[in-house]
Amino acid sequence: MMSKVVTVAVAAAVAVALAATGADAGYYRPRTCSGTREYEVTFYLNWSRKTHPQSYPSNGNFSPATAAAHAPRYQMWAPGAFASAAIKAVAETGDAAPLRAELAAYQAAGHVASWAGAHEPTEDGTETVTLTVTADASTGATTVSGATMLFPSPDWFTGFHAVPVCKWGRWVTKACGRLTFWDAGTDGGETHAAADAAAAPPTTICSIQNRDAPAFNTPVGYYTIKAV
Repeated sequence: MMSKVVTVAVAAAVAVALAATGADAGYYRPRTCSGTREYEVTFYLNWSRKTHPQSYPSNGNFSPATAAAHAPRYQMWAPGAFASAAIKAVAETGDAAPLRAELAAYQAAGHVASWAGAHEPTEDGTETVTLTVTADASTGATTVSGATMLFPSPDWFTGFHAVPVCKWGRWVTKACGRLTFWDAGTDGGETHAAADAAAAPPTTICSIQNRDAPAFNTPVGYYTIKAV
């Protein structure tokens, strides 16, 4: 009899708690951000003969960088995924036009809240590039991605992918990370000046940030994503 009374009391307590939180046993409502938030995205690029004495090419620089605030239904790039035609163009030639056309199309579909891109490549490998994007909670566009090519190279680029700017229902004030070497998997070249050698078949995007060339375990800078 006592066991039955205790069971009923526990059940009643759980019901009261669920009612107080607006939840029930079959439904969980995660905390989300509201409205929009503007972010300043900065690429602090630091690639030179000093940082990479064994591999830095004499004419090394970065292609025009691109960044976007997007929802999960859009993926600019990701480790282990195949490079899109747009990322292939960025990684192999530094051409950002296909990526920006892709972003515009996904923006029209509601999966990209905003995007921005530099107009010119950097003069060398040690510059700072700042772009501004706006995240939008109403469309789920609360992650930020970016990319820029290391020029010259077969298909190497750097950037960041799907960095969350909304956590536990609050807009993130600042996010940051290293900018490292990534291989798009679309060209088989192994040095900065290698001739074009299309990968057949293509492989997935992978990190080449290791102790060997070209990275020698040294990043090419870092990025910050700061709320404005």
